[in-house]
Amino acid sequence: MMRAAGTAVVLVALTLSGQRARADEGDGTGRALNMYAAVFTVQGSVVGRSMGGYGAFAREKADTTWRMLNMSNAFTYGLGFFADSTSHRYYIAAGNGLQRSMDGGRSWTILTSWRTREILGLAVDPVDSATLYVATPEWVYKTTDAGHTWTPKKDGFKRWYIQRLIMDPSDRKRLFAAGEDDVYRTGDGGEHWVPLRTGISQIQGLFQGLSDRRRLLCSGENAGIRVSADGGVHWRKAVGLDSATLYAFAESPGGRVLYAAGWRTGVWRSTDGGGIWSLLWSDTAIEAIFSIAIDPANARHLCVGTDGQGVYESFDAGRTWARAGLMGGKVKEIGFYP
Repeated sequence: MMRAAGTAVVLVALTLSGQRARADEGDGTGRALNMYAAVFTVQGSVVGRSMGGYGAFAREKADTTWRMLNMSNAFTYGLGFFADSTSHRYYIAAGNGLQRSMDGGRSWTILTSWRTREILGLAVDPVDSATLYVATPEWVYKTTDAGHTWTPKKDGFKRWYIQRLIMDPSDRKRLFAAGEDDVYRTGDGGEHWVPLRTGISQIQGLFQGLSDRRRLLCSGENAGIRVSADGGVHWRKAVGLDSATLYAFAESPGGRVLYAAGWRTGVWRSTDGGGIWSLLWSDTAIEAIFSIAIDPANARHLCVGTDGQGVYESFDAGRTWARAGLMGGKVKEIGFYP
């Protein structure tokens, strides 16, 4: 079992297809994939676990019980992953700092100091393992020495609070940050940031397209979705979710379908690049959906992380869903990683 632990988090390993996973199922590189989820609990306990009420958990592919791996913090916000020919590194953004494991999750090191201890989001350089960015309540911080030292990158921000970061893999010096008042962009590795004038504030959801890196989507509180097709130069309001608050976006392999979810929205679907949205599925028992993951090897396999209802899973592109464990958990992020 690949283990990952974290602070108030749950790192979850599931099968790729809901059936037996084969060694050749993966991301096209021959690496088998597991699913991981960052979770902190809001109800005091998580159903279907071996012990404890919060912390880090994992589930083997063929198992049905979540196992506790760590119990170090009650607030976990995000996950990160780095892989090269020699190592795999797992990261957890949490209330007590950025944590890293270099041994499959058996042990963890906190990389940040008290100055940057509440980490709301992170961006991992896919080429240089020493370069990381973190979002905090006080700007963005960057390290180029694997976490030994951190430097605030705040030039251009009008307000401090930053809760999400995205790095453009086609240009690693270009990042996008979700701020209190707007979406910001840097083209020089964080030295200078400029607002993209989305027309909304209190940014809750932020997404960059996978098949088309110029496509950006964002959402603010009760503001619906704004879409840009040119990297943030121009924005338009999407149709179908006029006053919703969206936390999560995802794109199917190949870019044919986009998914969105948030506060009392259910899961929505767009087939035109985010311009027009239609409701795909909803459940009155689910108050909020914080995260969406799509299996890179099977576009019909979707998972969502909810607020207190754990994980739900679909194998028919979102038409029907079933519970997939962690009832009581607030699942902040889900991802497929080796």
